[in-house]
Amino acid sequence: MSWLITGLNCSVESCQRIPDRPAIRLHLLPGESGGRGRRRQAAQPGPNLEMIIMQTKQQKSNVVRLAIAQALSMTSMNVNIINTALVGYLLAPAPWLATLPLSLQFVSVMMITLPASLLMARIGRRPVFIAGVLISCISSLLLGMAIIVQSFPLFCGASMGLGVSMGISAYYRYAAADGLAEKDRAKAISYVLAGGLAAAVMGPEIARNTVDLVPGIMYAGCFFVVAIVQLVSLFALAGVKIEKPKPQQGAAGRPIGAFFRMPVYIVGIVCAAIGYALMSYLMTATPLQVVNVAKLGTSANATIIQWHVVAMFLPSFFTGNLIARFGTARVLWAGVLFYLATIILALAADGFWLYWFALVTLGLGWNFLYIGGSSLIARVAEPIERGRVQGFGDLMTTTTVAIASLTAGAVHSQYGWEMMSQVAILPVGVVVLALLWLAITQRSRGTVTP
Repeated sequence: MSWLITGLNCSVESCQRIPDRPAIRLHLLPGESGGRGRRRQAAQPGPNLEMIIMQTKQQKSNVVRLAIAQALSMTSMNVNIINTALVGYLLAPAPWLATLPLSLQFVSVMMITLPASLLMARIGRRPVFIAGVLISCISSLLLGMAIIVQSFPLFCGASMGLGVSMGISAYYRYAAADGLAEKDRAKAISYVLAGGLAAAVMGPEIARNTVDLVPGIMYAGCFFVVAIVQLVSLFALAGVKIEKPKPQQGAAGRPIGAFFRMPVYIVGIVCAAIGYALMSYLMTATPLQVVNVAKLGTSANATIIQWHVVAMFLPSFFTGNLIARFGTARVLWAGVLFYLATIILALAADGFWLYWFALVTLGLGWNFLYIGGSSLIARVAEPIERGRVQGFGDLMTTTTVAIASLTAGAVHSQYGWEMMSQVAILPVGVVVLALLWLAITQRSRGTVTP
């Protein structure tokens, strides 16, 4: 991940300012007079500059390591997205259940989101992250075994285990922002999510080249390879050091209800949740449409998903800078425009390139809405409140994604791709209304839209 270092130098260095030099007081040596005596300097205890420099280096290291873990986690997710609906179609007792394993993954993400956040606040992020990687390895092995024994229930159960690990890995982006100044948090989130760009290369290549790794049994080899790849995350996460928030005596932070009265927090959740859910809704059904309906083949499907993932994560190198320069609101509006373009392209799709362009614009829209929404959520919480606030935000996101994923299979099998694309305009309209409400609220209060 050396390709992240250049960007990190400009984004994380500013997170800690070197304080002014400590005040110097002049003391007379014993037995000396004030006017003629020899004087010595006695520096009062001041900030430890070496410790501050070490913290800055550790924060850079955290971002790089979390980006590596993100890349490997997203590699697993990409292989999963490319193959799971197709495997579900082969194993499920009815076609409309083809996306059930993916939907159950998001149900697991929804169920683990809040407990994982609270557990991180109690014991720290690193132990929970490492446990998530181990769960991912075991679940991937079970997914491969389920394909070999042709067991749809086992495949669904293993998918839920993989969902648990996905829910935990979702906090990589927040972990990167811990301890940073507010102006640097969006950049840190962006750089960690940029780790998914490496996954855009690794995931589809694994899916394409290992689909027949187990003789006579399609797709099983993909999950076995992913289980091995995930183990590398353990080495990256072992060096992550993030200080747990220190509880303040007599203070537990504001109640969660206080945040739901903040327009910034609500709009952040709406943008992140709908941005992620709509991407999942269309992407979940894409393999079914490309392979089973359009008959473009598994290689074309892998290529389309590959470039979709590139579009999701490549902008992460500059999304944080765009937020810092133009504001979160403009970036969120750009995400809306990309989603509108996706719907138009999806409705017109009748061949490889239109599906390709539709999934690329879908990835760009996800990037702007998800990072923009996450940055709004991250800015409202104090360290003592972080576990609950981020946990509830991700709980709302994963709940929406789970519903969208299950809906995708049912709508696609019953009504087809065109109806799916038309339905997508409704959640985009919700995001538009939320952004308008935020702008009106900020103007009425005499503040600038973030």
